[in-house]
Amino acid sequence: MKNFVVKPGDATCATRMLTQLLDGKPDMDRACILMFDEMKVSGIVSYDNTADQVMGPNAYMQQVIVRSLFRKWRLPLYYDFDAPMTKDLLEELIIMVEAGGGNVVAAVSDLGGSNRGLWTELEIDCDGATHLPNPVDPSRKIWVFADTPHLLKLLRNHVLDDGITLPNGGLVDKQLLAQVLAIDEGRDYRILPKLNVDTHLEVHGQARQKVRPAAQLLSRSTAKAIERFIPQEKEAADFIRLCNDGFDVLNGQSPCDSNRLRRGLGSASVEAFQVLTDLETAIRNMTVGQRSSLMPFQKGFLVTIRSMRGLVADMVDRLGPSTYVLTGRVNQDAVESFFGMVRGKGGANFNPSPSEAKSRVRNLMLMHVMKLGLNPKVSRQARGLKASRQTRPAAAVGDEEGSGDGAIDDTDFAEERSVEEDQVSADLSDMQSLFVEDNQGSKSRSEARSSERGERSTEGDDDSADLSDLQSLFVEVKHHYKSRSASNRVTTPSRVDPQTGVSAEMYGMAHAAGYVAAKCRKVDPNLGVPSAFAEEEVPVETMWTRLISRGGLNVPTARWMSAFRQMEATFCRHHHMEPDRLSRRPGVIGSLTRLLCAEQPDFDPRVIRRFVRLRTFIRMACINRELRREAMEKREARKKKQFSG
Repeated sequence: MKNFVVKPGDATCATRMLTQLLDGKPDMDRACILMFDEMKVSGIVSYDNTADQVMGPNAYMQQVIVRSLFRKWRLPLYYDFDAPMTKDLLEELIIMVEAGGGNVVAAVSDLGGSNRGLWTELEIDCDGATHLPNPVDPSRKIWVFADTPHLLKLLRNHVLDDGITLPNGGLVDKQLLAQVLAIDEGRDYRILPKLNVDTHLEVHGQARQKVRPAAQLLSRSTAKAIERFIPQEKEAADFIRLCNDGFDVLNGQSPCDSNRLRRGLGSASVEAFQVLTDLETAIRNMTVGQRSSLMPFQKGFLVTIRSMRGLVADMVDRLGPSTYVLTGRVNQDAVESFFGMVRGKGGANFNPSPSEAKSRVRNLMLMHVMKLGLNPKVSRQARGLKASRQTRPAAAVGDEEGSGDGAIDDTDFAEERSVEEDQVSADLSDMQSLFVEDNQGSKSRSEARSSERGERSTEGDDDSADLSDLQSLFVEVKHHYKSRSASNRVTTPSRVDPQTGVSAEMYGMAHAAGYVAAKCRKVDPNLGVPSAFAEEEVPVETMWTRLISRGGLNVPTARWMSAFRQMEATFCRHHHMEPDRLSRRPGVIGSLTRLLCAEQPDFDPRVIRRFVRLRTFIRMACINRELRREAMEKREARKKKQFSG
């Protein structure tokens, strides 16, 4: 492996591996995408022992990944330091990939300043061409895309910072979203349990780099909440729903997804193409703040939508009418995951020097080559070395790079990494995924794994195990509970849906009951049914579940809903006089489970235990939200006091 050398600014090694990979493959396997982005490195001077060279100081590392459009293979192609992507470099890389057997059909980047300059150099414009001719075969087009998750983050940022005025005069801004979050303020049962002010509205610094909060804020559930509880803002609700649907269409991951919009694009995707048309019209006609011209992120959306139509049409014409494109592959997920692994190979050192980054990229490149079943061995003739094994050139001594790190156990970049969790983490994942629509994956990357881990059974747990689980979760509140009294309870009434007269808190309680019914369907199948099969006689409190469901969320039966309310009342009485309305005594779950089993003999003890665990963790989450809010207020007050005057 010593002779496997990956040099900055040189794609020769990757091209050789690509030739091995694509030898004899059909056209569908050869269709590929180039994606590129920059990662910050430590701006210091460092020594590279393998090349006997001093490197740096450098600010950024440019990384290019080549990825299949229809298959699962991907390969690091090129990297260099302080080398922004230019037209000449991009064309050179395209030529090398084509020489290795690939068929480049798309190029993806974010909307950083240098990449916007590249678009100008390539004459890419939302009102003009959104493709460039293939330098190897000008009759073939290479479609240019902006990274869709990056576009969603920019849209969220402008909504919070400037506000967006819609064509008919509606306004989507931070104030409206604050009203939506106020629906659940101070409640245990919430219709939007994932949304919090500090993580979704007060977003600053590095927090703005996270895709998941942006996808959760501009989601279908948020649109439904506005529609039901703030009906006068229907235009804003329609816009947020359109943003959610458009992101689904542009982030399709599986042809079997329960959400039709995320199944990819093909000649038969009439509904998805209509969503793209509606989103294109909305993005073009909306106004950001007081600006009269299109913002860069608006142009990015328009270019991406037009390019997606062109790419799908090209693939259908070239490969047949049954061809479809999984749009989630036309983004920068692979590059971001690669950067995560580059940082992760250094342990706590997340900011590598140029020489460290070089070593890590080489090791990761080698790992992916081995994973693809390719032979990384380089012939001596190819390297210009002597044929004799006894004679080794001096320059090859110490040529091994990063041998101490070894290969990373990675299955499909960072997307399939698994972390073993204990039972409490599983139940917390249950609680956080309480409102996952139809048990689907998140819009952002790998969220579905948390709900899958929540499937673990709790049968056979004893009280001592419960106490052990909870001790680690009470660390945050153990120093505060003595000073907090049971009188800190919500006295203001919950917001009411004007169409049904049901409060948001009751909607949340019915949804929790449906969640328990889904988790215990093998123990007692009579607790609930999927919303697609629910009859008209189901409780009116289940309206919210039916609104946000695509057919897969469970709706509780009237019998289970009534029992759930009774158990909720017992839970509140049991913890009524405790600090924060949650007992700190040992056996907190076991004791209440035994009490409820005596009160509800018609239900399996495993069902009751599932309710008690879920309800306890919901209450703990509410306490922790309050603690974080208080800590944030104290921090802000301390800053004001420190810097005032």
